[in-house]
Amino acid sequence: MLDTLIQLNLMLHDGDAVHQMLKQMKNILANIGVHEPYLDAFLEHVGNVYLLLGNKEEALYCYNRSVAVQESLSGENSPELVGSLLALAGVYTEPEEREKGKAIYNRIIHILEGSKGEACEELGAPLLHLGYISLEENNPEEAEVHIRRALNIAEQNKGKGGSIGVATCGLARIKYAKGDHDKAAELYHSGLDILRKSGLWATGDIALESVKMEAAEFFSVVGRTKEAQDLWEEVLHEKERSIGVNSPRLVVHLQNLATSYAQDGKFERCEPLLRRSLKLLTTSLGPTAPQVSIPLEFLATTLHHLGQNLEAESLARQCLNIREKNFPDDHLLIGEASNILASVLHANSRNDEALNLAWRALHIKEKHLGKNNKQLAFVLDLLLDIMDDLGKTKEVKPVLDRLDALLGGSSMIAP
Repeated sequence: MLDTLIQLNLMLHDGDAVHQMLKQMKNILANIGVHEPYLDAFLEHVGNVYLLLGNKEEALYCYNRSVAVQESLSGENSPELVGSLLALAGVYTEPEEREKGKAIYNRIIHILEGSKGEACEELGAPLLHLGYISLEENNPEEAEVHIRRALNIAEQNKGKGGSIGVATCGLARIKYAKGDHDKAAELYHSGLDILRKSGLWATGDIALESVKMEAAEFFSVVGRTKEAQDLWEEVLHEKERSIGVNSPRLVVHLQNLATSYAQDGKFERCEPLLRRSLKLLTTSLGPTAPQVSIPLEFLATTLHHLGQNLEAESLARQCLNIREKNFPDDHLLIGEASNILASVLHANSRNDEALNLAWRALHIKEKHLGKNNKQLAFVLDLLLDIMDDLGKTKEVKPVLDRLDALLGGSSMIAP
């Protein structure tokens, strides 16, 4: 009953109720013996909830205990361990934790090969994860060995559950890492088509959603924006069907699509997506939550590009105010908000305030990015425009010299 209530309250975004019930569930599970039916499954499920809430320590405790329960009942090489071991390995996502994750994935492979054979379809998941870790370690050759084996196994088993599509997209990641963008695009299209035909495309499976988002990001990064936008739209519509049009979980997908449109200069198409994103987060978290500053920043920037600078100024001020109340004075997010507000104020001929904010943005970004980072060029260019409008000719030369040095003597492109 608690497990069901936890899931319902997660759907209702009632974090306080979820934490209270998790505490109660933890107390109950602590007093249950290893032979209690489904104890391992409950522990794994509770671990999933803790991980969803960002509590890795509690998630690790639950996963490790689930594994220990299964080991005591079935032995250390039982295939019954695979689900919990996969969940446990998935917690180790930081660079310094990779070896722990690799050790667990290799253990899973050893268990499955010994119990079900070297062509067992379940080998696909740990092999793919090992391949992705190898990519993170800048070892695409080793990654390709793991992912090609996963693909071969999926093909031998006729790709039940879309596994051929997932492995094909994994191979696309390797081609991308090796710089073969055309082959990567071809493999992504092939893998995505297989997934569409598998019947699993619209199921809401998190792993498949991750594959789709990864493909969309690839198309976006390599400049194939139309393909990226088509995929972001497809992902958004599938999420709307699966979780409803008013779920705050749509925000990331709305912002991904808006960002892709912005890359193409289609700011008029960004605006409704960002307004919807802002409304969903404000309704869910309240108007002063730090997360609300993200769509405020994006929407203010979009309206600035559309020439709607009065509303852009109001939104940019809200963004900066929220961040000043939630982050240290020299936080990079405050630097970004100061930069945006300065740009909008300059457009509204409020140059004295704009100048102070632009200097503030520059100092914060210098601290975080370094004084020779080319990202500073946009702030320096803004400073030059503002000082020019204010007639501060004596202050222009050192800023201009620094901008030229930063860009190697090339002229600045207007942001």
